[in-house]
Amino acid sequence: MVHALAVSLIIGVLVLAGLALVTAALNRRVGVLLLGAAAAGEAGLLVQVVWAIVRLAGGARPAGGMAIFIGYLAGSLVILPIAALWGLGERSRWGPVVVAAGFLVTAVLIVRMQQVWHG
Repeated sequence: MVHALAVSLIIGVLVLAGLALVTAALNRRVGVLLLGAAAAGEAGLLVQVVWAIVRLAGGARPAGGMAIFIGYLAGSLVILPIAALWGLGERSRWGPVVVAAGFLVTAVLIVRMQQVWHG
């Protein structure tokens, strides 16, 4: 795992969680801005997944266990799309809160992936 990429993703999704919470505080629904933010977060996660696959194919192994790492890696890819769809379907101020929760869960997953990778 690339530490700089992981830190950048963590900071990015935390900032996007703040954006989603501000949207909720303004009593607005999930719109193009939050959907674009979720897409940007997902793009960053895809870069991380590709990098992890390249590292694994090259022989590197996570110190904390392969199955756990793969589970976190796969889970990180599904959280934001699910949160975005759920938030889009929720037509109240709680929609952006769901998206913010997705961003926060993503940050936790990235931290856990780093911990598992480094042991």
